[in-house]
Amino acid sequence: MANPDSKYRKLHEMQNMGIEFKDEADDDGNTASDNKHHHHHRHHKHHHIQHNHKKHHHKDDSTNLPEDKEVEESVDNSENAKEKQKEKKNASKARVLAREDWKLFGIGSVGAGLAGLMFPGWGIVFAYMIEFLYYPVFPCDEDAGIMPPPPYTTCVQYWDFVADDMQGMSITLTYGWLGIIGATCIGNILIFYGFGTASEKMNKRVRDAAFTSLLRQEIAFFDCRTVGSLTSQLQDDAAMIHSFSGEPLRQLIMSLASVLVGVVVSFIFMWPFALVSLGTIPFMGFGAEMEMKMYMGEDHGDHSKEEEDGPGAIAIESLLNIRTVASLSLESNRLDDYEKALTNGNEDIVKSSFKKGSLVAIGQFIQMWGCALMFWWGGWLLSKYPSTFTYRDFLISMFSLLFSLSGLGMAAQGATNRDKAKEAADRIFDLIERESAIDPLSKEGYKEE
Repeated sequence: MANPDSKYRKLHEMQNMGIEFKDEADDDGNTASDNKHHHHHRHHKHHHIQHNHKKHHHKDDSTNLPEDKEVEESVDNSENAKEKQKEKKNASKARVLAREDWKLFGIGSVGAGLAGLMFPGWGIVFAYMIEFLYYPVFPCDEDAGIMPPPPYTTCVQYWDFVADDMQGMSITLTYGWLGIIGATCIGNILIFYGFGTASEKMNKRVRDAAFTSLLRQEIAFFDCRTVGSLTSQLQDDAAMIHSFSGEPLRQLIMSLASVLVGVVVSFIFMWPFALVSLGTIPFMGFGAEMEMKMYMGEDHGDHSKEEEDGPGAIAIESLLNIRTVASLSLESNRLDDYEKALTNGNEDIVKSSFKKGSLVAIGQFIQMWGCALMFWWGGWLLSKYPSTFTYRDFLISMFSLLFSLSGLGMAAQGATNRDKAKEAADRIFDLIERESAIDPLSKEGYKEE
């Protein structure tokens, strides 16, 4: 069937042409009188257009270029509008499919909020820990004439205060770290339970609908499509539909709970520092995202959907038709096709690796210089306004804002490629909504009693 010169292919095309010819003949029979009545008028109009064209052939054709450009632009705009409209329809269809899982989305949203709040809370606890590690203890020796700082009168009194204060800070830090650990564990458990369960349930509904649509299709539908492409479509495309429902909600809540809370805390404790640091958030966010991708192994590139000539599709098709392959001695040919498919995806590996490595390096460069700017600006504020801001204010303002950017990178971690998700949604919903020419599951038609 795939061979354009095969007899079965030609027979199938001739059958379809016969059906189309019959429909066209019916239409032509209904409008034959109208065509005959207007035939002479069209013939005269055609000669009139040719005469005008010959009369004005000396004009420069370049005068039509702006009109052609306008036509092309209008066509492009209409196509873009259709694509956007189709994307909105697919997104609404995906949300309708996920409407049953609103309780799971609520549980996942609570977990995303806790997981996002963990990052500014981590910054606050880390600021207290830095202050605790660098707690100043001034020298005191009454025999040598070195008296304790006021309001203490004896060295023993001063040392007791320092010991009690450090002990209290260590206990507070312990409670803070336990709270961070609890928020992290509970938040991520709720995220994986809520959004993960909802995603799997949605995948099952999409795959059931797609498989049901496949069972309804006529034989000619499978003659033009390989088994590997259909199985890959059921496996990979269905898993991307959740990017229109649960994934944006998780990213939004986690980003707001992390960045927004971190910015508010930073403004409360040292607003001039937060005002300058606020301008570095887009650059620092980019750096944090690139760093998280490097640590999580996502900088190696996305594993794209296996196409019809991909290695996975070739392996599946060969194994499903192993008897045919063995009977025709096609083992070496299929092996060569598989090796070519493996090497075709790595043609630009040097260029892509250099690009991804450069992006990660630029992200770390921005982070380092952003931290340097924050330390310099915070030190300058402490030296100029010692009575207004304290060292603790500087640490909390800086680390709450800096650590909240890590939450922005974590929220974007594992995000589905938007373009690939659009293509997957188009293929899935086109398959689900396709009407079969011969539907074996249809309840319509004549039934014998």
